[in-house]
Amino acid sequence: MRVLSGLLIATISLVGARGVHALIDERQTTVRGEAPYAPSPTTAPFVSLGYREVTADLLFIRLIGYLGNADTSAIATAELTEAIIALDPKFYDVYEYGAIAMMIGKRDVTREIYLRAIAVLERGAKEFPNDYKLPFLAGQIYTNELKTDDPIQRRAWDEAGTLLVESSLRKPGAPATVATWAATMRTRFGQRERAIAGLREMILMTSDDQARQRLLEKLAEIDDKDADAIRQELLEMRSVFLKRWMTERPAISATMFVLIGPRPSPRFDMADLATGGRDLYGADEPPPLEPLVDPPLPPPPAPVAP
Repeated sequence: MRVLSGLLIATISLVGARGVHALIDERQTTVRGEAPYAPSPTTAPFVSLGYREVTADLLFIRLIGYLGNADTSAIATAELTEAIIALDPKFYDVYEYGAIAMMIGKRDVTREIYLRAIAVLERGAKEFPNDYKLPFLAGQIYTNELKTDDPIQRRAWDEAGTLLVESSLRKPGAPATVATWAATMRTRFGQRERAIAGLREMILMTSDDQARQRLLEKLAEIDDKDADAIRQELLEMRSVFLKRWMTERPAISATMFVLIGPRPSPRFDMADLATGGRDLYGADEPPPLEPLVDPPLPPPPAPVAP
């Protein structure tokens, strides 16, 4: 647990690195809206003198205080955020808070800042692989915040953002809005079948009746079918899915069961081994192979004249 008394130690560390007068000057300039001091990600561990978590807490408090100014720089918030992450990668709050803080700066909010915010969120997604919020926010930045007139770049960013949002779909706690948003993007790309498949999968997994209803309405809109007919079809599919899940792997979540599937059979299927798992029923006969023929032997060497 992080203790407040540790802030004094971190303050002493920073004073030792920069001097008392530098901190006093910083206090005066911060009030005027100028950027506060933030060590680079490379030097931050050395400035902390071993008190990494405590120094990260101090910098986070500094970040919050800086956002209260009337004139904040997105570059300064990015530097503070990246320094905190370098000190304590497991500090969850800084990822979402820092990325948002970078984008709401009063000045210096550029394409580079949006890309740095995405990098922060992607780093957080690696540190917290079960969290859906971080990849979802990163995906929204790609699709909604990054601007370009280049259609190729636009498509690449939209695709990257949609993939991030889709990755958050299967994480615990992901709301139905994530699935509907991803389906909207896939439909915009002309990938209607993929959008339908994603919605069907979420309907099968969700246990929230209201969320399921919203997903059904979105699916009916995309699939051009009656919502009641789709509901009946998917309820039957859900019943089969739940029965198989509870029979095969009841100890894991529905999301995990979708990812890893049922337990493998303890026995080998000799037909599968022979065919590589392919269903060869009705397949065309393979072309006959040419018989193997030994290559001709080389002629014997000519006799050497005496």
